[in-house]
Amino acid sequence: MAVISELKRHHPKTGLLRYLPTGVVPYGELVRIHRALGYYLNTSPYVVGIAYTAATAETKLPLDLLLDRLLLLTLWSLILRSAGCAWNDLVDVDIDRQISRTQSRPLPRGAISLSAATIFTACLFVLGCSLLLFLPRECLFDAGIKVFFALLYPFGKRFTDHPQLILINIAWAIPMAMHSLGMEPSSQILSMLCMCVFFSAVIVMIDLVYSRQDTEEDLKVGVKSMAVRYRNCVETMAYSLFAISSLALLFGGVLGGLRVPFVLFSVGGHIVGFWRFLRASLQAGPAGVESRAKSSCLIASVFWVLGLGIEYAEMVKEKDNPTDKKKHPH
Repeated sequence: MAVISELKRHHPKTGLLRYLPTGVVPYGELVRIHRALGYYLNTSPYVVGIAYTAATAETKLPLDLLLDRLLLLTLWSLILRSAGCAWNDLVDVDIDRQISRTQSRPLPRGAISLSAATIFTACLFVLGCSLLLFLPRECLFDAGIKVFFALLYPFGKRFTDHPQLILINIAWAIPMAMHSLGMEPSSQILSMLCMCVFFSAVIVMIDLVYSRQDTEEDLKVGVKSMAVRYRNCVETMAYSLFAISSLALLFGGVLGGLRVPFVLFSVGGHIVGFWRFLRASLQAGPAGVESRAKSSCLIASVFWVLGLGIEYAEMVKEKDNPTDKKKHPH
């Protein structure tokens, strides 16, 4: 009883939670507002998707259109991530009560009732889907895929050793970003698929390494995951995914007609950022993996967008100055 009482009084003082009123804190926890890594992983594919589409398009896409779509898709990804976290906690509440790292979450400790959490989660999904009214019709199909897998994910750990593979739907942000800009993904299907494989490998790699911290307790409770299934060869799996992501990013750029700036900054920054993450995380163990992932992801994402931004600027210059285009064919 003392433990339960203590959990109910639990008031974390980390990240954005410290700025919220006490009564709102449990809802902030429910959507992981204090866990920036998850929001980054859900939002960065849209940012890169917009930049990649702009840099590889046959025609110059207006900057105001790019910024408009960037804002809408960023909001969509943030809300969908929040709704997905809340839904995950609703489905997993019984499991979370048995894992030490998750016992202090708002639902296991009783800070929010199941009915209130259900209504809150439904409102988040409705709010997110309302943004689709401002996007092209083709984005409805893309959004449907994202929502379906967001609802499916928490059930994965009950039935498969590879629930992380469900997360690769996050990479569908690439074709959704293309559709939002009026571009047809099938017009550059190979390069688009390479970019999807790139993000899929990055997301599974990070989640695999991150999930190691719960391996022992997951084994006791019976929770399935790749970290449990491959617990004796996590390092090999992680580096393999890192290699796949690096090659997929390289081929995605080359097939899209991108050149030296992309290879130097986007691919090079990716390799440096995530090589650093894997070396530190796999050698030091699970402790502190989230902070290392955040810093490494930040480094990599800055360089992803930097390389694509330079490519877009050069493409715009060539479109505005046809004589330069003849000298430097894209």
